Amino acid sequence: MDGKLNRREFIKKVGYSALLGSYILGCAEKKPQQTPTPTPTPTPPIEVTPKGEKEPVKIGGVFSMSGVVAAWGRAGRMGAMMAAKEINEEGGILGRKIALRFEDDTVNPEVGVRKVRKLALEWGADLMLGSNSSGVALAIVPVLKELKKIYTIPCAASPRITTEAFNKYVFRVHPNCYQIGAGGAAIAAKTDATRWTVIGPDYSYGYDSWGAFITHLIDLKPDIEVLEVQAWPKFAAGDYTSHIVKLLDAEPEGVYSPLWGGDFITFVKQAQRYGFFDKIDIFLTPAGLALDAFYGLKTDVPLGIYSAAHGYWFEHPETARNKDWVSRFVDMWGEYPHIVAHDSYSIIYLYRDAAEKAGTLETDAMIEQMEGMKFTTPGYDRYIRKEDHQAVSDVPWGVTAVAEELLPFKRRLAGIVDSEGEKVIEPIDEVLARRKKG
Repeated sequence: MDGKLNRREFIKKVGYSALLGSYILGCAEKKPQQTPTPTPTPTPPIEVTPKGEKEPVKIGGVFSMSGVVAAWGRAGRMGAMMAAKEINEEGGILGRKIALRFEDDTVNPEVGVRKVRKLALEWGADLMLGSNSSGVALAIVPVLKELKKIYTIPCAASPRITTEAFNKYVFRVHPNCYQIGAGGAAIAAKTDATRWTVIGPDYSYGYDSWGAFITHLIDLKPDIEVLEVQAWPKFAAGDYTSHIVKLLDAEPEGVYSPLWGGDFITFVKQAQRYGFFDKIDIFLTPAGLALDAFYGLKTDVPLGIYSAAHGYWFEHPETARNKDWVSRFVDMWGEYPHIVAHDSYSIIYLYRDAAEKAGTLETDAMIEQMEGMKFTTPGYDRYIRKEDHQAVSDVPWGVTAVAEELLPFKRRLAGIVDSEGEKVIEPIDEVLARRKKG
């Protein structure tokens, strides 16, 4: 959509597009390669190099290891390190042990680009993974064509990464905003809420999440009202009071919130002072209630709000495979696994399996092997679509409930229902059409 539209025009465009059967995943002030720039103290690189006679397979990670979403970067390291340890104990990849190096992008696109260059050109990474922030990922993806290195994403969820910004070197094993938003809209459509608004971060991920959710919801329930009063605080804003008051004054019945990490935790604490969650009928957050929020809020997690936990909740599905993995993760780290730990763990095994099938780590051979490849995560069976390198995956949505036995938070996501992956992924013809428009 036109990047010069104001938000009122965006609301109109959203409504018209839904009636026409198309999905707008952008925003009124489109900034596909920008994200607000906090100034955290960078975390020094973290490197794990195993002993061995052969040159190791070097896998580099670029995560947000400082600032308000540091818990997400930490989770990515934990999952990757666990998988590498297991694979190394089994002999490595093609007989070579895995060496890991993690760099901190400080949630800054320019820093992220520098760090991915450093990993590829100075350290000599064979493969790379990372990006918690969509703003950082969107800055990194164009550079991959120069580096000619595979970069696999376990977190950043903007659909643009695998549509408008796509090139053959980027893969995403994680459900994107479109997939997650479709599941949330299916829940919202079954409620009586008709007046909807949003509080989300003022950059690509926030806009894409809201756009995906609200256009899906309008498609399912055309008579809803999208309020002109919306809240778009800057990333790492710290104070959400004025936004909370503004939204409550507008008297919405439903609120969708793509806030995440420390921003979501801070927002909840401030919103509870105003009885925010008691004054609206339904509240949904695609990523805000990932596991870091449960640890950060503990018994202050609001009850009766819906979340996808950004794509994985450790108690679901209740399969032997998932239960075994969670148990081993807790044994290793002393805490439950976050979604980014789950998907980073899965990426390392995906690399291993692709390399073993290709018989080489050569980039083009690995790309050919990974396109269309089926792979298993602790929670889900997935496959990577050849045309856009986007994983097709079921997506969980649940509601917060009391769980006295689940320490330390005494809360959980309950009543989890998976949206079927094939039904919530964006149709490939729409992906290719958006990519062509660029």
